[in-house]
Amino acid sequence: MLFFYGTGSSRLLTAPLLTTSCTHCGTTGQLSATVFSRYASLFWTPIFPFSKLSVTVCGHCQQTIARLKQMPEGYRPPVQQLQQQARYPISNFAVLILFGLALAFIFGVGWFSDPTPATALSAAEQPVVETDVMEGARYKTIGMTDEDTYALAEVTRLTADTVYFKTTGLLRSPLTAASATVALRDSVPAGVPISKYPRNLWHFLVQGEGRFRRIN
Repeated sequence: MLFFYGTGSSRLLTAPLLTTSCTHCGTTGQLSATVFSRYASLFWTPIFPFSKLSVTVCGHCQQTIARLKQMPEGYRPPVQQLQQQARYPISNFAVLILFGLALAFIFGVGWFSDPTPATALSAAEQPVVETDVMEGARYKTIGMTDEDTYALAEVTRLTADTVYFKTTGLLRSPLTAASATVALRDSVPAGVPISKYPRNLWHFLVQGEGRFRRIN
């Protein structure tokens, strides 16, 4: 009998690196990092994951770096943090799960006899969309290495599935309503286009990861 085995990859998460400047074009706020899982496969079906791979892309100049070791030093800390946060999906263990289900059937063990775990998993896999985001909402970046440094973002437009926003450069002044208004007016880097992200990614940044904190 022939066995087809090999390796494959699947995307785990994508998140922006809002405070990291592109080393190629110097633009801030346009870098994003995507974390992939690498898994062993049998008949093109995942058996188990064995590593994670990260790729950075600049939305302004399209520079792409596909290996962590090749990334500039400034990229590595936030990318490594994303790798730690990224969790392997259950689909990466497909062959092991099928094997376990087969054993459960053979020996009469009802792995899914309790419907509660299956229901909870189904609910957890559903994409969640932030419903209270609105045009003009302002956010402060959280979790930067320097606690005195932050950036601001303001939602400029909304569609059914996309959030458009602008971001300032790095700021150090005490944050007040007045200073936020001035910064969003005067501290947005010249020539930087409006950023946009899907609503489910925006929800992840605000509610899931807590990288943005609303200030108005």
